[in-house]
Amino acid sequence: MDLMGAVELTIGLKLAQGREAEVYAWNGNAVLKLYWPGYLGHIAEASALSTLQRSGSTAPRLIGAVEIDGRHGLILERLEGPDMLSLLQRRPWRMLGLARTLAEAQLLIHGVQAPEDLPDLKQVLAARIEAGVESAELRDFSLQVLDPLPAGDRLCHGDFHPGNVLVADSQVSVIDWTNATRGVPEADFARTALLLAHGEPPPDTSRLFRTLLSAGRSVFARAYARNYRRRTEDPLKQVRSWVITHAAARLADGIEEEEPMLIAFLNDARRKAMH
Repeated sequence: MDLMGAVELTIGLKLAQGREAEVYAWNGNAVLKLYWPGYLGHIAEASALSTLQRSGSTAPRLIGAVEIDGRHGLILERLEGPDMLSLLQRRPWRMLGLARTLAEAQLLIHGVQAPEDLPDLKQVLAARIEAGVESAELRDFSLQVLDPLPAGDRLCHGDFHPGNVLVADSQVSVIDWTNATRGVPEADFARTALLLAHGEPPPDTSRLFRTLLSAGRSVFARAYARNYRRRTEDPLKQVRSWVITHAAARLADGIEEEEPMLIAFLNDARRKAMH
């Protein structure tokens, strides 16, 4: 075990588990995010969190790093409050206010210059499209759409949605920075717009909330987009092209419930581009 800093090793109860990592209580006021073997998302997450701390954080404070049994881990500030997705389930009447909060939090992130060691978003998308799109026609089309899009130097979260935003009173914190990249705000905005409109909710989502989601997600997505556009200093450009490339890259996640919709969307976009 390699421990950076003078933090006593005290792993508590497991708090959560996902595709990338497990989260444990750590010394009472912190958590340990312990990544699965072979997963290297801790590099981007640590870089993004360090940058955000210097610029006025909208994210948990990075306390240190560990390596336990060959697994990388980050020690993070323990935050209180539910995530925005849980709030929407319990208090759907707050939908419009939470959509505004979501847009404001993302705008703060996009105001931050990304560290140079983060991956370039266009390169990440190209690799994911190559890996995830089986159809040669759709793969070539998506890469052609991606190629002329601009690079950028803004901090992009890469998976910004209500499930990754914690809300406690007036305090908002964005978690899960393993997909952080350098890019243009439009690209990150497009990813969020795609997830809000078509993303599959977590498996443990209740049947009632799935019904509410199908009825209200378009209202929430439009309110988020409207608030983002109103508050950004620069008009958003080429958003549809970014949505196309993110839809193609999303296929690399292997979410079976989403694949028919994503493929239909890409086929429709390709048909329109040919006419």
